Amino acid sequence: MEEMNFEELRNQYAILKDQLNKQEIVNDCLIRETMRFRKKEINTTKKTAYIAVAAVLLIYPYLYINHIWSLAFIIVTCLMMLFCLVATLYIHRPVDRLNFMRDDFSTVARVMAKFKKQYDNWLHYVAPALIIPWLSWACYEYAFKNSIEGVSPLLLIIPLIVGAVIGGFAGYRLHCKAVNAAQDIIDEIENVEMGE
Repeated sequence: MEEMNFEELRNQYAILKDQLNKQEIVNDCLIRETMRFRKKEINTTKKTAYIAVAAVLLIYPYLYINHIWSLAFIIVTCLMMLFCLVATLYIHRPVDRLNFMRDDFSTVARVMAKFKKQYDNWLHYVAPALIIPWLSWACYEYAFKNSIEGVSPLLLIIPLIVGAVIGGFAGYRLHCKAVNAAQDIIDEIENVEMGE
């Protein structure tokens, strides 16, 4: 009788263990699928960079032909956009190399933390160092150097400032979307590790 109860307990334990293993596999797959979705959100910023660079490289030479900007300003702007694109690709490269279905969680968390740090550094240090001088030069070129007779240069600066604010807001939203997606992945991994 005791042997039967022991054998029955052993069978129930094996069934329970098998169910738990299957549950862990399902949870692991769901977490990895969620991380893949978050990666798509991160890649939105990279795709937007492609579009912005393509637009500048196509539109700005036309603006030079129409004498709106000087050749030096056009060249510097195009080079600045190419620099930003290269930096974006460099920052995104480790994320692009991740395979969320196979890579271990610690590797994914490390890459996401580095990505987040680089994005924050770009926002706080590099972007202002590029944008403030560029915007000042744009205001000078557009409003003062090519001023329209009878129109106050300050009135010509207003559209540039409004455009810069709108562009800055859009860029900041993309930045937040990418950083928040990376943080969500890190949080998912931490929750898994705490649950183990």
